[in-house]
Amino acid sequence: MITKSTAKMKDQLKDWFSYNHEANERFMEILTRGEGVPDKPLSLLSHILNAHQIWLDRIYTTGSTSRKPWQQIERVDLAATNNEVYQQTGVYLQAERFGMGLQRPITYSNTQGVRFENTIQEIYMHILFHSAYHRGQIALLLREQGIDPPLSDYIFFKRELQSTTQRSA
Repeated sequence: MITKSTAKMKDQLKDWFSYNHEANERFMEILTRGEGVPDKPLSLLSHILNAHQIWLDRIYTTGSTSRKPWQQIERVDLAATNNEVYQQTGVYLQAERFGMGLQRPITYSNTQGVRFENTIQEIYMHILFHSAYHRGQIALLLREQGIDPPLSDYIFFKRELQSTTQRSA
C-alpha cells in the first residue's frame, strides 16, 4: 500500500530526476560541440551516466549493464544514454507493485566487492547528489577553458517550468 507521504516522495523524486535529466542535456549541448572542449568534462559526464545506470542495476539487478564507472561514452551516444537512464528511473519509480518500495533495503557490492545496504530512496538521492557534484566539476573545468557553462541549478529549472506553464495557461 502506497502512503500519502510515499506518493509525495515519489512525485518529488520524479521532479528531481526530470531536473537531473535536463541539467545533463544542457551540459551535453556544450560538450558535444567538440570545439575546444577538453576531455575531462566529457569523462565526468560519462561517469555521471555510467554511475546512474550502475546504481539502477544494483537496485533492480537486471544485469542490463556491463558499464564501468569511468568508461568513456562516445559523444554521439551521450544523449541516448541520458534518455535511457532517465526513462528507466521513471519506470522503476513505479515499482511498488513489484514490492520495490522506496524504503526497501537493497544489499549490493561496490566496485571493490565490499557489501553495503541502503534503501532505494537513499540510493536515488545519492544518484542525484552525485550527478550535481560532478556537473559542478564540469562547470569549473569549462570556465577554466573560457567556456561559459550552462545554468543548471535546480531553481532555474523550476523557474523555467513555471514560466512555460504560465505562458501556456
